[in-house]
Amino acid sequence: MISQKNHNKRRNVALVYEFLVGVISRSLVEGNKKSSSKALKILRKHFKPGTELYKEFRLAHALRKTTVTSEAVAANILQEAKSAVRSHNAKELDRQKSLLIRDINHQINDENFYDQQVNEYRFLATVQTLFNDWRRKDADLQRVALYEDQVVRYLTSEKLTEGDQLVSEESPGTNRLMMKVMMQKLNEKYSSALNEEQKALVRAYAFSTANDNAESIKLKLAETREKLLKSIDSYSEETQKDVFLGEKLQRTREALLAENTDVVDDALVTRFMLYAKLGAEIETQDVEANDG
Repeated sequence: MISQKNHNKRRNVALVYEFLVGVISRSLVEGNKKSSSKALKILRKHFKPGTELYKEFRLAHALRKTTVTSEAVAANILQEAKSAVRSHNAKELDRQKSLLIRDINHQINDENFYDQQVNEYRFLATVQTLFNDWRRKDADLQRVALYEDQVVRYLTSEKLTEGDQLVSEESPGTNRLMMKVMMQKLNEKYSSALNEEQKALVRAYAFSTANDNAESIKLKLAETREKLLKSIDSYSEETQKDVFLGEKLQRTREALLAENTDVVDDALVTRFMLYAKLGAEIETQDVEANDG
């Protein structure tokens, strides 16, 4: 797909959204409420429904998540996307992007902000370049045709599930059963990347916050809770002889059931990120036990 020299990632709202989610993720894990709040504030301010910036973000997001079985249908979707892009107020969109960049530069002290790893980065870069070209009267028609073909092929390709789309590999050798991290919580610094379940939690939290609608994060919290409860029950049956571990898992199960998700805040999401980490550790232990 697109080469980075043809693309300005600072003005790619889909990528900037993911970069902000990345800041929130790290801040929540590290217990840095100030940094998390700043990024969430920027999301809430700039990714507001009805704005030109939000319209472009939603369109790119829809293309990223859509899968169809026919190239004809994909081509029709692309034509609809082109019409939508051309209906946007380009001048106002450009102004809103500049304001977003300004707030990021002034409020987020992270020199690596625009260098974060994002799943499907190249696709999002291709989509943004297409959006820009569709608005231009002197666009490179050969490039437009090439990128449109790439997007059509993407729309008709099989997508990986969230669980399969790992942001990065876990650092080896530092993680035992997550219960130790649950007990110590954030007293020691995380040395490994977030797993996809944690990333999905923060993405849902950021999206809910930006749209002032808690439904998506509440659904994700419920999904995480149900998944971990099943893992705990299954693992407890396999390790009945380990009384100490059984007691720890039972206390975690009780704490998980007692969690009130009516009001979602940083602290609640942080705890559920730790629960998600525990679930990943249990799965790892199961695999090792079965292999052994």
